[in-house]
Amino acid sequence: MTLDKYEAIILDCDGVIFDSNNLKLNAFRNILSNYNEDIVNKFIEYFKNNFGTSRYHLAKVFIEEFLKQEFNEELYQKILDSYSKKCVLLYEKADITINFFEFIDKYKDKNLFVASGSAEDELRRMFEIRKLDNYFVEIFGSPTKKTEIVKNIVKENKNTVMIGDAKSDMLAAKENNIDFIFMSEYSTNEEMINDKNLCIVNNLGCLM
Repeated sequence: MTLDKYEAIILDCDGVIFDSNNLKLNAFRNILSNYNEDIVNKFIEYFKNNFGTSRYHLAKVFIEEFLKQEFNEELYQKILDSYSKKCVLLYEKADITINFFEFIDKYKDKNLFVASGSAEDELRRMFEIRKLDNYFVEIFGSPTKKTEIVKNIVKENKNTVMIGDAKSDMLAAKENNIDFIFMSEYSTNEEMINDKNLCIVNNLGCLM
């Protein structure tokens, strides 16, 4: 399968560019280690099945739905700050997914974008540090919702495909009426991995 017919290609970050999904799960588990283990385990399972959701949403969900507390701004910011510090460190060490550079080289004449649930300022800084920023027209992240990010990209690029490994990627593509390819090798969403209705590839090497 190749992507020659598309004008633009949108890549999710975690699980598509970086092998970072499990690193992020462990980071969140670590910063919540003082809370009830059962509650944390249930939250981590929620996180696994909702990768690509912004940390702002995840922190709010943890407080209100898992701790069952009223929203607490101080706790919310504490969780976000702790997670942000962990993410900066993990992106410095995270492996890049198999065949990423070969994929980028093949499609270097396309308009390549990153649309992620990760914090945009951190992403842009880390892509610059890892010397990956020059491969992309633009790198987008939260707090803007992924559906809105994709909508803005599609406005300027009529024939676009989204490659992702999470439900949020699929929904962003569906809501903007563009093709979606699910990349399974690094995904944590077992339901999607086994969904025969999806266009599924193992890794970026399958798209060359």
